[in-house]
Amino acid sequence: MTNLAHIAETALMMLAAYLLGCVLGYAARRILYAGRGTRQVTAVAAPQAAAGADAPLRSRRTMTPAARLAASVADEPAPPRVAAPAGKPAPKPRPAAAKSAPPKPASMPTPRAGGADNLKQIKGIGPKIETSLNELGIYHFDQIAAWSKANIDWIDKKLALKGRIARERWVAQARERASAVELRA
Repeated sequence: MTNLAHIAETALMMLAAYLLGCVLGYAARRILYAGRGTRQVTAVAAPQAAAGADAPLRSRRTMTPAARLAASVADEPAPPRVAAPAGKPAPKPRPAAAKSAPPKPASMPTPRAGGADNLKQIKGIGPKIETSLNELGIYHFDQIAAWSKANIDWIDKKLALKGRIARERWVAQARERASAVELRA
């Protein structure tokens, strides 16, 4: 009986140590990463308001802890305000260049009159990927043969192929198949 009591006591001590470690780890994480991940627009203006509009921006090392916390809340730091010369109007800020998504390749609502090509003839395309491509409006080898790098990136992201299109040379294989189909026609 003492053996069973000893095992139970050891298990409870291990559980208590584990829970204590979880609580301490959680607290340390909250303290170290305080403010990151929350998005409070009002807190972003705090470092600039404290420094003044025409004062030079201070480095993070010389900021107060409250200012560092407020600066860490922002996804991107606010651009510094530059005073325009007296005789000239202030320059207009340029809009940030939005990252455009890679273009979607040319698609068709339905296959051509002869029917869809058997895309499974391309090594690396199985029934599931063929169905996914058909749902995106890609039915023929010549469509795949015409893909650009941007088209490949778009399809790769859309179908989560992780670079298989380039590794398995789908475009080159599709060009070969498209030329063979044209010779038959």
